[in-house]
Amino acid sequence: MKSVLFLTGLASTAYALPSDAHVVHQTRNAVQKAHFVKHRAVDAETVIPFRVALKQFNVEAAEAKLYDISNPKSPNYGKHLTAAEVVKYFASDDKTIDSVKEWLGQGGIDHKDIYVNPTKTSVHVDVDAATLEKLLKTKYHVYRSNSSGKDHVGTDEYSLPSNIANVVDFVHPGVSSGSTGVKFDPKKKDDGVSHFSIEPTRQIDDNGLKRIKDALKAAQAAPTTADNSTTGPPEYLKQICSLYIIPQCISYLYNIPQATQHNISNPLGMYESAGDVYAQEDLDAFFSLLAPNIPKGTGPKLNLINGATAPNSVATAGRESELDFQMAYPIIYPQSTVLYQVQYLSKDELFSDYLSAIDSDFCALDPRFNDHKMCGTYEPTNVISVSYGLPEDPAHADDYHRECNEFLKLGLMGITTVVASGDAGVSNRNGMCLGAHHDVFVGDNLCSCPYILSVGATKLNALDKPEVAVDGFSSGGGFSNVHRRPSYQNNVLDNYLLRHNPNYRSFNTSDGVIPDDGGIYNRGGRAYPDVAALGEAGAIVANGRFQAVGGTSMSAPIIAAIFNRINEQRLSIGKGPVGFVNPALYALASKKEYYQYYFNDVTVGDQRWGGIGDDRRYSACGNLGFSCVEGWDPVTGLGTPRYDRWENYFVNL
Repeated sequence: MKSVLFLTGLASTAYALPSDAHVVHQTRNAVQKAHFVKHRAVDAETVIPFRVALKQFNVEAAEAKLYDISNPKSPNYGKHLTAAEVVKYFASDDKTIDSVKEWLGQGGIDHKDIYVNPTKTSVHVDVDAATLEKLLKTKYHVYRSNSSGKDHVGTDEYSLPSNIANVVDFVHPGVSSGSTGVKFDPKKKDDGVSHFSIEPTRQIDDNGLKRIKDALKAAQAAPTTADNSTTGPPEYLKQICSLYIIPQCISYLYNIPQATQHNISNPLGMYESAGDVYAQEDLDAFFSLLAPNIPKGTGPKLNLINGATAPNSVATAGRESELDFQMAYPIIYPQSTVLYQVQYLSKDELFSDYLSAIDSDFCALDPRFNDHKMCGTYEPTNVISVSYGLPEDPAHADDYHRECNEFLKLGLMGITTVVASGDAGVSNRNGMCLGAHHDVFVGDNLCSCPYILSVGATKLNALDKPEVAVDGFSSGGGFSNVHRRPSYQNNVLDNYLLRHNPNYRSFNTSDGVIPDDGGIYNRGGRAYPDVAALGEAGAIVANGRFQAVGGTSMSAPIIAAIFNRINEQRLSIGKGPVGFVNPALYALASKKEYYQYYFNDVTVGDQRWGGIGDDRRYSACGNLGFSCVEGWDPVTGLGTPRYDRWENYFVNL
């Protein structure tokens, strides 16, 4: 009886060499060898789902297109592409596909067994290991991860005919790090995954509830306007906002007026995973006290992905989901929300199921293609908020490039992806740092992607004083070791490194290659966060109790809700959504007078927390991380929003 291996994980970037003979296409690098141990050989009769990922020759052109339609000075600003047009950017031509099919046929594979995905980005076939080893001039083994204990099938290296090597990005299984044959045990959560809401959490006692209720009564007696430019904060808000962040604090601080519009094409998307699911009863209790204009029963449209379920009972509800919805709803209502709930299987699949469910093209790029039950099932919303992440792992640099390109495609279609920057400063969730001396700063795998908007966290000590960086934990931020700095960051980064050099030894790298020269951060990498918002002492209802919580996952849905509101205004005058907003935001920092007008600069705070076993111990990297300075910094980015000015700016683009 033949066994079948089910493969997961993405693979590495290809290196083509000009020759008529077989040439080595990929070799397992030193980082991968250090992370994985080779075990037994794969049986010759084992049937392997084999994928040939065709080169995406137009990635640079697609990036240039994204920057053009996102540049506020370009005549093409806002001219987003359709999904079909995006597919054409990356599809291979028929000649390329035929050459790959011919090569497989010459290796003994029947043409009727070969499948080309609809977007023409990959070729698939199930084939026995012996045939595959002859095709690739290699041997397959099972490799085990030193950190997770998970297995994956792969090779030390493989070869391709030169004409095939020129058109192939990678094959899978190859030298990648996907797992095989290991099932997820829901009782053993992978603690490498970060969902950032469970930062300093405290119950709001009866006295605290009384203070909140008194403040709300005062608000009803003397309602505030959103324009606080000429008047100071009312006393009742000053008192409550120094203790708890309620919706009125956010609206006052960022000049956000009450929403009135509800364009049916513009719901706000929320990504949730890791077994964290909201309870409708908690939302209702929150609305009843803190947002009484929102009727009980108001909740998201459920886009449940690959077996996920929602909502949960009060007893089993997750604070992450509760926080996301309760921060966003008071800003956007009467606009609605859409929940993209993913059934969490492992950290390797944290975002792949979501990307596959909204983009069928990703199913073909992801080696788990046959395992995906949903492929292009749901439409993405104009703005999507994400409060989950993983630390950058140098061994998976090529995986991150592939995943990041999916957010490039979403940007081309006019979709804004807003992501929390993390809660462990410059270390990862487990307090670990990189390098031989464990002092090299760690990036976030998703925030490091230059095509998303990364959001850090601030704290409010008093409503009439400037925000500072959170100090109950450290707002995640720094520089990617995988992705290079995007051009839209050049001006602010040059200024930061010239005028506010952090006085740490640095290096300049990409693709996860960490030089062994004593540097501890990558000055040439994509820097994050981009902006920030309140992220501490947020008043919510979770598990039937009023609580004060924090995290950059409090911050991300605030920013996502703001761009949802801005889209409402653009749509009301016949314009499209803002899409990828980073170039337009960074353009506002090009002149000091612009910067001070559009952003609340945050100049106090650092990243001293993020120790082993606890985000609130001193950073495992052995220093204070980066510090807040005038202008952009790796703690709070460009700063926090001034909604009325942001709206006016984006509506007029």
